[in-house]
Amino acid sequence: FWLQRSRIGKATRAVSDNPALASATGIDVERVISVVWILGAGLAAFAGIYLGSTQDVTWNMGQRLLLVMFAAVTLGGLGTIYGAIVGALVVGMFVQLSTLFIPTEMKTVGALFLMIIILLVRPQGILGRRERVG
Repeated sequence: FWLQRSRIGKATRAVSDNPALASATGIDVERVISVVWILGAGLAAFAGIYLGSTQDVTWNMGQRLLLVMFAAVTLGGLGTIYGAIVGALVVGMFVQLSTLFIPTEMKTVGALFLMIIILLVRPQGILGRRERVG
């Protein structure tokens, strides 16, 4: 909803698509970039605080999460925010349901295995657009 309907969401999509054209239409590109960075940093800080309150704080506590996030974004399709959301939902459901069949310690491997299988069938991801290279 935020990216489609709000003023800053539309400006964010315009700047990500073509910053020069967005600037020519009157959008303050630097302000939009600042808002997106602040929002991203705030969400990352919130996630870090939440993760730190539920687990032991170590120097590599986000390493396993990064693998799962990489699988989700790649699986959904690079370059599409909705693909990343769909990929995150698919990977999250698969990781949690895979503990019924495989040991809990191996659930991250299941997410990466799912990513490999789906990318073999559909290389651009679930919602990614097929692009010609070359």
